[in-house]
Amino acid sequence: MNIIEKANSKLEDFINNNLSSYHELRNYDYGIENRSNVSQISKYISHRIIYEYDILKKLKPIDQTKKFSDEVLWRLYWKGYLENHKSIWIKYKSFKAINYDSDNLKNAKAGKTGIECFDKWIEELRENNYLHNHSRMWFASIWIFTLKLPWQLGARLFMRYLFDGDAASNTLSWRWVAGLHTNNRPYIASVDNINKYTFNRFRNISINSSYSKITKTNIPEPNKLPTPKYSLKSDVLLMFDNDLYISNRSKLFKSYSKVYILFNEMIDSDSKLSKNVSDFKKDLIQNIHSLIPNSEIIYTSSLNIKFRYFKSIDAIYPGVGSNLDLISIFSHNKQININYIYREKDILNWNFAKSGFYTFKSKSKIIDKI
Repeated sequence: MNIIEKANSKLEDFINNNLSSYHELRNYDYGIENRSNVSQISKYISHRIIYEYDILKKLKPIDQTKKFSDEVLWRLYWKGYLENHKSIWIKYKSFKAINYDSDNLKNAKAGKTGIECFDKWIEELRENNYLHNHSRMWFASIWIFTLKLPWQLGARLFMRYLFDGDAASNTLSWRWVAGLHTNNRPYIASVDNINKYTFNRFRNISINSSYSKITKTNIPEPNKLPTPKYSLKSDVLLMFDNDLYISNRSKLFKSYSKVYILFNEMIDSDSKLSKNVSDFKKDLIQNIHSLIPNSEIIYTSSLNIKFRYFKSIDAIYPGVGSNLDLISIFSHNKQININYIYREKDILNWNFAKSGFYTFKSKSKIIDKI
């Protein structure tokens, strides 16, 4: 069974056995021993081993409450929102942590805060590379409002350790908890809420349930979205680990002499993925490589050698994030033109992701069009 079959099998199992109760049970974190109330396919969605639109098409006739469909839509919305507001990513990347080498930060990373649930989640994050979505919200709230740590450092920590780390979902979700996405309407964790949805598994939970008003931030004006041009300009194609969906691309791949799949382990110039996450991504890439006859895996260290004679490269657009940063800097330094190949459904729906989620959901009507 290849990785695509494995991912789809996991989705089918969830749909057949747990989808009907998802809306009632999804907020409960039973612990690592029992994840039956959630799908656990986010690590495949974030790399597009399975395609969001394919999932929505499959769910359309059977997801009566639409709660699971909404979770998939949130991922598409976050991608589109960041594409429309690239300045958010630029500002996030420019954040410097030099003044935050504090005891709070060291204790938080080491799981020694004395807040039992938080320390347990740090352990789970490092060892299992996953956290339940509700726990991610509690974790982020405690990080920001109890430990008084910058949200940007928490977002970087998640990207280092999560199998399903995604630039858009991760960055914008942390901003949402901090109250920056909705202008001073932060998500504040409470002891009662944690106790209810973890079945009182934790004892020492002393957290701050209030917050100081955040200075109102001006939501940036949306930038102009790209106008795709689908004419091919190169003899080679470049792919990235966060868009490995290949089911409709065999004809495209055959039009190139070589399809390169790039493995990028850098989160930014100062930090790398954890070993577990790095190994997970390598395994995904190796699986996809085995399914594309004319493909080759390359690493960031070999970019200069592989493309030293090229003036132009076609590339499947990786979206705002570290992969786009990497290839943009490389192409600028080497004066190589990158011809991005966009997915038409993405471009179509990004046009509706300029404000709130529910506006996006109602205007884009993704599910209705599938």
